Amino acid sequence: MDDRKRQINEAEHRKKEQTTLLDALLTRLGEVIFERTGDSLLEDVSAFAELAAYRRFRNDIASSQDSIQVAEEQMRRFKELEENIAAKEREENLCSKELAGLYGKLGKLLLEEATRGNSDSRAYEDFCLPYRSQADELLNKVESLEDRLAGLEHREKGNVFTWIGKSAQSLVLRSFLGKAQDSLEQLRRTVGERFSRRNSRSLFPETAAIDTMCDELEHKRSEIQFISQELASLKDEKRNISDSFSAEGGPVRHIQTLKNHIANVQNELKILYKRIGTEAALSEDQDSDATDERRLVLQSYIRPEDQGDLDSAARMSQTIRDCDTVIEKLKASLGIDEEKAKIEKYRRMIQEKRDKIAQAERNILELDGAILASEASIEKLQHLL
Repeated sequence: MDDRKRQINEAEHRKKEQTTLLDALLTRLGEVIFERTGDSLLEDVSAFAELAAYRRFRNDIASSQDSIQVAEEQMRRFKELEENIAAKEREENLCSKELAGLYGKLGKLLLEEATRGNSDSRAYEDFCLPYRSQADELLNKVESLEDRLAGLEHREKGNVFTWIGKSAQSLVLRSFLGKAQDSLEQLRRTVGERFSRRNSRSLFPETAAIDTMCDELEHKRSEIQFISQELASLKDEKRNISDSFSAEGGPVRHIQTLKNHIANVQNELKILYKRIGTEAALSEDQDSDATDERRLVLQSYIRPEDQGDLDSAARMSQTIRDCDTVIEKLKASLGIDEEKAKIEKYRRMIQEKRDKIAQAERNILELDGAILASEASIEKLQHLL
């Protein structure tokens, strides 16, 4: 029995192998037949209506692949936009810092020009008048703090307590000096920016340094404006791509959905290929279910070079049928042995029951004898009463 089970397993394994190879061969044959149809109009023939489904599946796959390519290109463009935006923002920040530095330099020149006291500086003096007092105050404060800090640094170190006090005082003075310098620089930037944005430069006398600085500022503002426009355009494009991604549930998810759809359609195509390949392999069989018209259509796409595949398909089909026969016979033989084993088991059980019945009957007879003996004893005892 164990040997027959082994033979069944071997036959089932061989059948599985041959079935896999046959399915692949028939699928490949069906695909070749569809490819040979070219641009024919056989979808108008009811005998080969699958051609319309074949073309629909192929177009669906091509369309999905194009959508994946577009989505991947959008992802690449989105990453490129992020890099370009970051670079433009760095460039914009750098230009803004340079512009702020130019504003500060111009403000300093204007405040210095306003203090010259000659006739040419009168216009600059009038313009800087609202800022002069604050500028002088901050400048005096900065110079005072610098002098105090310089004097503190030249002071002898002394003992450790003197050193600690000196360090603490130096730290406080440096903090005050930094704030005063920042305030002075901010004031100069304000002066320079407001002056450079005035439309009445002709009212001021020609000053080479100031005129050059104003020209540099105008050029730098134009440069920043151009960068800002480019940055806005890049951000708009990025936002549009991001919105399209959001509508599709994200680019990665959208691409995966398309890939899953392609896999499903490809499975449908394989089923279609296999069905047509199977019919083509059986097209010469007069017992097949195909109509004469359909058989002729399929045979028209069979080429001499397909004969090898057709012969292989026939051999595999026969091998599969042989395996089925072997498996069926071996299973029948095992089934007969199993039924015989059941019969033998049931017969043993019946015999065991019969033996128990015979033993029970003997026990009954013994009990009947005991009853008769007891009854005779009772009669004898009753005569004595």
